[in-house]
Amino acid sequence: MAPLQQYAHGQTAAIDVTVGVHQGSALSPFLFPLTMDFISEELVDGPLKTILYADDIALIAESKEELQGNLQKWQKVLAGNGLRLNVKKTKFLSSEKGMESITDVYGEAIEKVQDFLYLGSDLAADSSVNQVLCDRRCSRTLKGKVYRAVVRPTMLYSSECWPVSKAHERQLHSAEMRMLRWTCGWTRLDRIRNEAVRTVMQIAPVQLKMREQRLRWFGHVLRRPQSHPIRKAMEFEAQDKRPRGAPKKRWRDVIKKDLAEAKVTAEDAVNRMKWRRLIRTADPATARD
Repeated sequence: MAPLQQYAHGQTAAIDVTVGVHQGSALSPFLFPLTMDFISEELVDGPLKTILYADDIALIAESKEELQGNLQKWQKVLAGNGLRLNVKKTKFLSSEKGMESITDVYGEAIEKVQDFLYLGSDLAADSSVNQVLCDRRCSRTLKGKVYRAVVRPTMLYSSECWPVSKAHERQLHSAEMRMLRWTCGWTRLDRIRNEAVRTVMQIAPVQLKMREQRLRWFGHVLRRPQSHPIRKAMEFEAQDKRPRGAPKKRWRDVIKKDLAEAKVTAEDAVNRMKWRRLIRTADPATARD
């Protein structure tokens, strides 16, 4: 760039500019996005290949060769526009095991890592969330919110239709407690009671949340007219005799037990809001007096 200075009696010769905008200059927030927009128009290869946020750039590729080529291309164009790639801060992740390091234009190796913090999000090469759930800097309250929002709904998906037995409930309870202890960084050797773990994580027992889902679905069915197919299916009684031995538990048997434990009746389901309030099992974090 060779600017000129204009005066009343003419203009100067071209002036060579060898120093860019100083750090902290008021022009930096204006000039840098313009420069990056100019560069990205030439280099961005689709919305899913390049992610730009200020000076944090993420390149996505399907092979080592493609990634290394894109990196070197960006490095050359950045250098041609007065910018420099910070190789020490540049990392790469790969889902392919055994992939060797990639190099920049000058042959300097780019460090390969298993996880990386990008724009406040922990990214892992194996797409796991261990670095989030097991991070000691992350509060247990936040971990409990993640569990309630993601893990538990997945574990109880379609559970409103399960004719569960006591054995099933014990298995779910054990699985939940293992996950909660693992998230807290505790084991059975720490001798911390289940109630204390639930209080810290602010999680209600999984069997009670499963009962809530069954009763909520039961209320939906009861509010349907008698002629509705789903209502007919629920009230259907098979005419054949049951085989010898202990009869298998039916969904209606589980609902009958749920009604007794929750101290509600089928007539209460007519009022939807009242029914939701009566059957709700609140987590300690959202409990109200």
